[in-house]
Amino acid sequence: MNLTIDIGNTRTKIALFKEEKLLETQSLDQERELESFLDSHTGIRHIIFSTVGSPLDALQTHGSSVSVVHLDQDTPIPLENKYETLGTLGADRISNAVGAAHLYPKSNILVIDAGTCITLDIVNEENQYLGGSISNGIQMRFQALNTFTENLPLIGHENPDYPDLIGKSTESSIRSGVINGVVAELCGMISAYNKQFTGLKILLTGGDANYIETELEDRIDSKKNEIFADPNLVHIGLNAILNFNVKKTSQ
Repeated sequence: MNLTIDIGNTRTKIALFKEEKLLETQSLDQERELESFLDSHTGIRHIIFSTVGSPLDALQTHGSSVSVVHLDQDTPIPLENKYETLGTLGADRISNAVGAAHLYPKSNILVIDAGTCITLDIVNEENQYLGGSISNGIQMRFQALNTFTENLPLIGHENPDYPDLIGKSTESSIRSGVINGVVAELCGMISAYNKQFTGLKILLTGGDANYIETELEDRIDSKKNEIFADPNLVHIGLNAILNFNVKKTSQ
């Protein structure tokens, strides 16, 4: 079995695969939870991890019994990477791109990751990762309005209801500006990408993907773009990279 590990600033997310089949996912708060998971899953043979910090001790102690791949700029991937500054390319972005190409091979795909930041990444039908864009995520936009003004309150987007276009209070006006602004921004970007790529598929992921998916589907011409959502895209990409490297090693 394969284990993919995405180590963020505050949480660690893991996924267990049998070849290409996703078996389970978990979100961990502490390193000892990962140690416990590894101890209870003795069938794991290959591990890949991406991290914003240092590798976890749990991986180092299990390194003798399993093969471990640390995803960085030198890790071989099953895509032609056209990005110009590989050292600054986030592991989540390249994992998303590989995952998208794995799910929809020989397609033009725009990956929208709506998380802390909103990233757009394009993979073309020639299996090339071309790059994309980075902008503020939804919560970051709420925080910026509060931080850089005197009187605007800090609000979140825990409210599951999509905001009206016309806000009738300061809070609802902020929600309208941020949420409707994000959707309008994405619609504009999709329109721009449509001018360069035919048959473009849209693949949504990230913590806020479900929040904006329905509104995007209502605004995007389904004849031009199919829209899909996959919350586990990073792990699907990590697993594809892991299998690619295991195969290269065995040749």
